[in-house]
Amino acid sequence: MYRAKKECRYNPTRFQQMLAEYGAVETVKRLIAAAKKSGTVSDGFTTLFLCGRLDLTMEHSVCKERYRPLFSLDEISYCEELLRSSQ
Repeated sequence: MYRAKKECRYNPTRFQQMLAEYGAVETVKRLIAAAKKSGTVSDGFTTLFLCGRLDLTMEHSVCKERYRPLFSLDEISYCEELLRSSQ
């Protein structure tokens, strides 16, 4: 989050609140479910996309080998497709 704030002037206030309330994995799962349900990406994803820093998105983190065991195949596939279609 520090790099997103410093490099893209993005301060993910709501994301930070959710992290404090639900923890990292549950927050990401909730945000993915909400995005899938609404058919829209988060403001954070859009901001980081416009900044050219998709590598700082939670979706990118979900796709990292070390975090994959924490998420379902459906959640990982959603993130992979979103990142692929945004390039």
